[in-house]
This record gives sequence, structure tokens and C-alpha cells, in this order.
Amino acid sequence: MLPEFVSLMAMTAFLILLSAILQAPLLEEANPNVTPNPAKAPWYFLGLQELLSYWDPQIAGVMIPLVLGVVLWMAFPYIDRNPETHPSKRKFAIMFYTFFLAGAGILTIIGVLFRGPGWNWTYPWIDGIWFDDLLDWIHFE
Repeated sequence: MLPEFVSLMAMTAFLILLSAILQAPLLEEANPNVTPNPAKAPWYFLGLQELLSYWDPQIAGVMIPLVLGVVLWMAFPYIDRNPETHPSKRKFAIMFYTFFLAGAGILTIIGVLFRGPGWNWTYPWIDGIWFDDLLDWIHFE
């Protein structure tokens, strides 16, 4: 019980310190007539937006999340019937989750770093990173 409490207090102190250092100002009110280019979803939806750039919206927006997110996760206890609880003996479960997490992470990283204006491929080391205003948020005062 004590290690969890210490972790809770350390994370709370870290978040308080981070919120004191980083300034996250609100931008101007959104104007539907002037949209930013590239128009990107929030980072947690960029993997799905990346899938939508490859496949039809019916497949990438409905079928893949439905099959991966609902059917496969519900069927997983019936697929992996290993009664062991130690992670080193649950190789299939660890491998399945690792592939799922790596795929989602790769699609998100591609959407964040390698997509520029017009949702075209860019290279951040050549064209620059598309969130240059991050330096405006950091104030060490």
C-alpha cells in the first residue's frame, strides 16, 4: 500500500511542477472558413486518421476498429486458454498485445511527425516539425 501511495504523491508533484512550467494558452476562436493545413485529429485519433488515408472509410473507420477493438478483444480469452498468470509463460498474450500496441504507436507517430500540408509525406529533419509553436508554451520564469 505504501509504494502505491508514494507513487501517487510523486506523480501528483510531477504534474503540479509540469503545469507550473508549461503554459498552454488557448488559441483564437475556431473559424470554419479558415482551416489549418494539415488538419490533423488529436494525437489519440491520428492512428485512425492514418488508416483512413490508406483505405475506404467504411473499412478503416468501421470494420477495422470493430474487428480489432471489439470482436478480437472479446474472443481473446477463448483463443488464449493458457491458465498461467506469470507474463513469462503467457507468450501469445504478450505477443498479441505487443503487436497491437506497436501498430497503433507506429500509425500515431507517422501521423504526428511524417504528415504535413495536404496530408502528404514530409520528413521532419528536412521540412521541420509541424508543431513549432511548442516553444511558445515553455516559459522558465
